[in-house]
Amino acid sequence: MGLLKDTKINHISKLLFKWAYYNLLLSGTWLGPPSLQLAGKRMEMIKK
Repeated sequence: MGLLKDTKINHISKLLFKWAYYNLLLSGTWLGPPSLQLAGKRMEMIKK
């Protein structure tokens, strides 16, 4: 079975990726754990 063959699982995964791309990634939704959202940022430089 090749990676790019048209199979049911390949079709479903493409549909899921398309949905996640347009609904989550383009809207800027954070997908990682909350502890990493501010990791490495210098909070004193962010103006409130």
